[in-house]
Amino acid sequence: MQIHAVRQSCRLLLTLVLMCGLLLPMGAPKGYAAPAVPFGQLKVQGNQLVGQSGQTAQLVGMSSHGLQWYGNFVNKSSLQWMKDNWGINVFRAAMYTAEDGYITNPSVKDKVKEAVQASIDLGLYVIIDWHILADGNPNTYKTQAKAFFQEMATLYGNTPNVIYEIANEPNGNVSWADVRSYAQEVITAIRAIDPDGVVIVGSPTWSQDIHLAADNPVSHSNVMYALHFYAGTHGQFLRDRITYAMSKGAAIFVTEWGTSDASGNGGPYLSQSKEWIDFLNARKISWVNWSLADKVESSAALMPGASPTGGWTDAQLSASGKWVRDQIRLATGGGSGNPTVPTAPAGLSATAGNAQVSLTWNAVSGATSYTVKRATTSGGPFTNVATGVTGTSYTNTGLTNGTTYYYVVSASNSAGSSANSAQVSATPASGGISTGNLVVQYKAGDTSATDNQMKPYFNIKNNGTSPVSLSGLKLRYYFTKDGAGDMNASIDWAQIGASHISTAFANFTGSSTDTYVELSFSAGAGSIPAGGQTGDIQLRMNKADWSNFNEANDYSYDGAKTAFADWNRVTLHQNGTLVWGTAP
Repeated sequence: MQIHAVRQSCRLLLTLVLMCGLLLPMGAPKGYAAPAVPFGQLKVQGNQLVGQSGQTAQLVGMSSHGLQWYGNFVNKSSLQWMKDNWGINVFRAAMYTAEDGYITNPSVKDKVKEAVQASIDLGLYVIIDWHILADGNPNTYKTQAKAFFQEMATLYGNTPNVIYEIANEPNGNVSWADVRSYAQEVITAIRAIDPDGVVIVGSPTWSQDIHLAADNPVSHSNVMYALHFYAGTHGQFLRDRITYAMSKGAAIFVTEWGTSDASGNGGPYLSQSKEWIDFLNARKISWVNWSLADKVESSAALMPGASPTGGWTDAQLSASGKWVRDQIRLATGGGSGNPTVPTAPAGLSATAGNAQVSLTWNAVSGATSYTVKRATTSGGPFTNVATGVTGTSYTNTGLTNGTTYYYVVSASNSAGSSANSAQVSATPASGGISTGNLVVQYKAGDTSATDNQMKPYFNIKNNGTSPVSLSGLKLRYYFTKDGAGDMNASIDWAQIGASHISTAFANFTGSSTDTYVELSFSAGAGSIPAGGQTGDIQLRMNKADWSNFNEANDYSYDGAKTAFADWNRVTLHQNGTLVWGTAP
């Protein structure tokens, strides 16, 4: 009996250890802080991939071949080498589903995890590729795909590094309706765990029919569509499809291309590849080359028999491998061979709030962290207020309202620290009229003031000591319709649940406004706890005829607010009483 009890205890302990291991990325010790990725948390805005500061983000890099066959080329040292020598900022971990892949060999998933964790450790973005080949129709293994991507989201969804590519190349016998229904289910499964991660969906005819996807896109946000091409086979007609899809508002990611024809023969067709690369770079379309393999195939980057070391000499690279390396270097501006001291951050901006200042800046290539410095006198001296910042934003709290603060930011990596950025300043002040403990924060989810959608995002904070029921609150955002047509509104995503939020429009006469949209909450939205907040509420509006707005003259709009800050030009009513903000 005693031996049995000991065995039972050991089994229980092992189970707990394994369960806890799922909560952290593989190999991540307690207190682990990953290096910053170049653009921070990515999102899809219109037909572009953008970083967390709203800047256009072009990812450029390499793809593995099937990890079950060529996984020995993929490890932390080889990825570090490609980052330092080629300048990649993204790596695509291609895990075949059939053909000796995940379905019959689930252990290949361990190689995916190794590649993902190595990318996170190195400050690279990483595409987790569910690489469909012989299985063709993604619905064949939809159940396994949902389980796999939910596991990946559980492990890595708390990082900005991971991108999910859920359908590589549905074949020519698969309809877009088949792929779309699959994507809806798989993305829903991912979103239950990772609400923000970018998802890439392939289209029929081996990821060429993006025009069909653009005509009937999936209903989720932060979705891109994959296009694949091979020089020698695919030319202007596919570029025309990209132009069409982008005109319809679809965001495109070329997750695979090669310098040979589609069969891998007859290349390398470098002049045709150059036409493609120039086309993609001019439009800031992200691209990943196929592939990091030593096959007898002109699209393979390595010569047959290349040694699987941490890096490769020129003699071990194929002709197309050398050419692709040079194109990556040109696109990213990286690949010097060894890290150099980063340049000073650009684009630093400061937004004052109530006893706080929110800072954002542009990512610096090669930087692994940033230091935020503050002074109360223009020009300094500056003191460090935050070191080891891995993103491109920081909020300095606990400040004195009415005092002007001056800030600079520097970038660092293993080679040293940059000079300081240009100085910015901000003066914290009470964000609005408040008769209670509720505060409304706002940021511009779309900083283009003249497109056909408005995307104001909100966060309601409760600074009181008692919970506040959301069902008694109504939030109003004021704008000009720029026309007489009907308006549409939807909640793209909300931490409290989009289904618990209703929207309605009303006419309003005031400064820089003729309309407001009102958000109200059902009982199912629950309460904001004492000291708590609602989290993101992502509103999207458009006119019924999809004509453009001019948000620059809207009372509640501020395109400079790309991080949440207290905003008194949005009002909040509690049980009919104004408790926050100033109406126009």
